[in-house]
Amino acid sequence: MRPLRRQPRATLPTLLLGRLLILAALAAALPVLAAADDLNPSALERLVKEPVTTSATGKPQRAGDAPVAMDIITAEQIRRSGAHDIPGVLARYTTLDVIRFTPDDYAVGVRGYATPNVPRLLVLVDGRQVYLDDYGRTIWSAIPVQLSEIRQIEVVRGPNSALFGFNAAAGVINILTYNPAHDRVSNLVLRGGTGAYGEVSGVATTPLPGDGGLRISTGLRRQDPFWRGLTDVDQRVSPRNAQLAGTARFGLGPDVRVGLDASYAAATTGQRDFAFSTRQELEVWSLRGRVSAETGLGVLAASVYHNGLGLRVGGTPATQQGVTTIELSDTIKPGPAHTLRPFLQYRQNALQQSDDWRLSGNLVTGQSARVGYRVASAGGMWNWAIADGLEWTAAVRYDQLWLHGAGYDGPGQPFSDAEYDRRGFGTLAWNAGLVWKASPADTVRLSVARGIQPPTLLDLGARIGSRAVVLAGSPFAPITVVDDYEIGYRRRLEPLATDIELTAFTQANRAMTSTLGAYPTLWPPAVAAPTIVPVSLGTSHVTGLEIGTTTRLGPELEVGLKYRGAFTGGRLMPAYIEYQRASPRHIAIAHVGWTHGRWEADLFTRYASSAAGYRFSGTGSGLVLVKDYVTASARLAWRVTPKLTMALEGEDVLQAYQAQSIGSLVERRIYLSLRADF
Repeated sequence: MRPLRRQPRATLPTLLLGRLLILAALAAALPVLAAADDLNPSALERLVKEPVTTSATGKPQRAGDAPVAMDIITAEQIRRSGAHDIPGVLARYTTLDVIRFTPDDYAVGVRGYATPNVPRLLVLVDGRQVYLDDYGRTIWSAIPVQLSEIRQIEVVRGPNSALFGFNAAAGVINILTYNPAHDRVSNLVLRGGTGAYGEVSGVATTPLPGDGGLRISTGLRRQDPFWRGLTDVDQRVSPRNAQLAGTARFGLGPDVRVGLDASYAAATTGQRDFAFSTRQELEVWSLRGRVSAETGLGVLAASVYHNGLGLRVGGTPATQQGVTTIELSDTIKPGPAHTLRPFLQYRQNALQQSDDWRLSGNLVTGQSARVGYRVASAGGMWNWAIADGLEWTAAVRYDQLWLHGAGYDGPGQPFSDAEYDRRGFGTLAWNAGLVWKASPADTVRLSVARGIQPPTLLDLGARIGSRAVVLAGSPFAPITVVDDYEIGYRRRLEPLATDIELTAFTQANRAMTSTLGAYPTLWPPAVAAPTIVPVSLGTSHVTGLEIGTTTRLGPELEVGLKYRGAFTGGRLMPAYIEYQRASPRHIAIAHVGWTHGRWEADLFTRYASSAAGYRFSGTGSGLVLVKDYVTASARLAWRVTPKLTMALEGEDVLQAYQAQSIGSLVERRIYLSLRADF
């Protein structure tokens, strides 16, 4: 990791001018693009009679041909889940770690290590990052998308940094909404229930000239907190959120397709940190422009987007964060057996911390500082149809990062502005997979991947102090590297209408970071007070097995079963992050779905073995053991008319209160919903 020369700081007007010039250059390039490629996934799925994905390789392909372990949750499954948020859907249909701390705060992870604010899973909406770079987390209640506008949720189980970049170290969730140019989706959902739950959400789609479409969606939700089981800082927050989003797709003449997206979300939530919970108020917004065209040089695509975040913690301003991303790609078919997709990306990311930051009086005090980085990335994907039934897919990506910081100079500070401005490093990620269709019913997959998890912005530049200790980011915070090896098998048993999937994996996680929850590593007189900085805790390994089967017992009944075992090991340094016990070793889910005339019934059960994590209380910190548990959710629906459905839904129905995490006790809640489609 070679230090780089100090880069001159750009002023705000200079940065804005640079972004405007980039947008102008992309707009000027539009007329030279030729015929557009406007993918219609719904039509492709009707043709191949199977979900179609682009999340595995960046090109459209059948889910069964993907060179990675994947779950695809369809719009019909989402509708019948009875869930009112995305983690609820994931818990019903996947064996991901879905760990619930408060009514709307979840840790969602892949194959273990699902600590609060888990930074290992990249979450996208239509390819745009909704993962937040401050803590390296996803605030699920602040994702500006309604369940009724989602076409499918694609879950990549395993590293995919070569295609998606930083933070896809353990996996990717890509939430795909309907294309308004092809799908006229309009609906209204009303839901109320126990825990003072109230929801109104709606989606409206209208055609636009140029064979286009415009979709507007919005949602309002509120509910009571869980009242039992958690007694630390600011723990009982009544979650509420408001969301508004719009997306447009249209043609500029016969040759060019353009997409424009804008969204805003505001959320009040009780979020669990590594040691305690806080009241957090967020505003999240995004703007994106996209263009694609089919030319003599291939399918060209370009996008520019900016995400912004404003965060208040404990009622006071804490941070502002923004990321701007520019992406260019070209999908080329030099021959019938080969598909190439080279790509370039530039990212500019910055976080400004406020010195007004206060948490519970004077327990924690912030200090004004700014940290950020620029990343230039280049890579490519190669898909080769070697022979009938045999395909090879490989992807590689190189990222070069330049760090910068301001506000870190001063007596007793662990690092200086100069150390930030001299810091830079490069990383290399790759994915490779071989898929062999041994017969029309049997598919074998071999894959290897390297994922990269860089430090979060707070790991790099936090300045938070208390009477006794200081939490400080470090320009030298460790970079976690994840090496993953898998073998998978899929079989279709046509006479029994049954699908069986098995995946065995082993994974090495090198330089797992202590992030902001460890023991002091710097002491006076080198610093003004005992200081915690992120350090490498060492290497951890996880080996496991994933099994899934779905059986259709006639036109009215479907049964699905899935199991995941993830067995972690390794010697990590002591820290307040219990990585190796944060997730259950065993997760099993079962689903029974029944349809008869106007009636629909679905029952979901989930088993999770024991887990553990550290929690602060009024008497100090301690390791909390969460025993294994079984939970169930259910939905009973009646179609009043073909476009009007009434449903009775229940989640965590087996017990009135249940310990499922180191957070609050999860409450049984019952809902009544009404959905009208137009």
